[in-house]
Amino acid sequence: MPSAFFLSFLFAVLSVPDARIDPAVVAQAAQTRAPVSGSNGYQALYALPHNDQAVRKTVCPRDTADCLAFARTHEAVYRAALPILQAWDAQVEGLLRYDYFRPREEQYDASGVYPPFMPLLAARSLHALRFINGDTAAAQRGACRDAVLGRRLVHSQGLLLGSMAGTALLQRNIELLAQMRAELPPDAPWPALCDELQPLLPQELALCPLMYGEWLGFRQPIEKDFAASPPETIDDYITLIFAQQMLAQTLHEKMKACAPEALAAVARDEVWLPAPDILPQHCSPANPYCRLVAVDDGLYRLYQARLLNVNRYLRALAILRDPAMPLPAGYRYEGGKLLFSRHPNSDKEQGMQAVVLPLPGSSTP
Repeated sequence: MPSAFFLSFLFAVLSVPDARIDPAVVAQAAQTRAPVSGSNGYQALYALPHNDQAVRKTVCPRDTADCLAFARTHEAVYRAALPILQAWDAQVEGLLRYDYFRPREEQYDASGVYPPFMPLLAARSLHALRFINGDTAAAQRGACRDAVLGRRLVHSQGLLLGSMAGTALLQRNIELLAQMRAELPPDAPWPALCDELQPLLPQELALCPLMYGEWLGFRQPIEKDFAASPPETIDDYITLIFAQQMLAQTLHEKMKACAPEALAAVARDEVWLPAPDILPQHCSPANPYCRLVAVDDGLYRLYQARLLNVNRYLRALAILRDPAMPLPAGYRYEGGKLLFSRHPNSDKEQGMQAVVLPLPGSSTP
């Protein structure tokens, strides 16, 4: 006869709302992503090479204000990595043929291998080296190209990791472009590729569409495990119930980024996300897994902040290209520089951060 403890435990496991995942909710989550058209380059990202120590030494640190000065100081290191940088650059150039980068549903699996984004981020080193060695046209085009690829990654609303790589690509290459243009005559022509760098629609900068992929990446390996080893014992069935509760709770938490209040905040260029459940709605109190996978709302706030920064940098680029245009709210000139603010990019930053970009021609003799 089952013990009172076991019966109490079993009651605790089962005494929660139906934890089966509603297909209608899943379909609604999938529809948060905007339709995309053209050629999908997600698979092509896997052809990019993986990290290389020589290249890593050339990467301009995030807290370095002037990456051209960094390249001049470390030119010997850059030259040592030049053959690798050139080979990587040729592969990155091939990505321009693709309009977007969105995984197929089965490619979100978090237990699998994601594409290497390091070559995209490292290409900036080659642009800096080319510029300080006098090939200013190729250097500017390269920086525009990588900012364009960053914008396309964000527009794709695919992998969260890819979108974060896209925000970094766009931000860092616009900063590099500003440093390049400061050393050139103000009327020097801009690369035609830069024309694509127009602000995105607010809904393209929402975290909401990326949460479906985040949930798929969490769900797929769990379902694969249970499909490979179906439950046989009572313990197995309890574990299965716990897993179903955990998946339902995780979907519920991730879809909070799609709350009307969260989307309205994005439209206002503000970061706001609902707090996680204190007591999980879809989990038994006896379920330890739900506590292990509790949503880190602080981390997701940072992701949303980085997405919102995209348009702040794209507006800044438009001003650099046409200094005579009326300045949007929050932008101003001071001492040959363009000043504006951005949302924090990391948990080490508190509150809005000041951004200072040199104006075209401001560093010429």
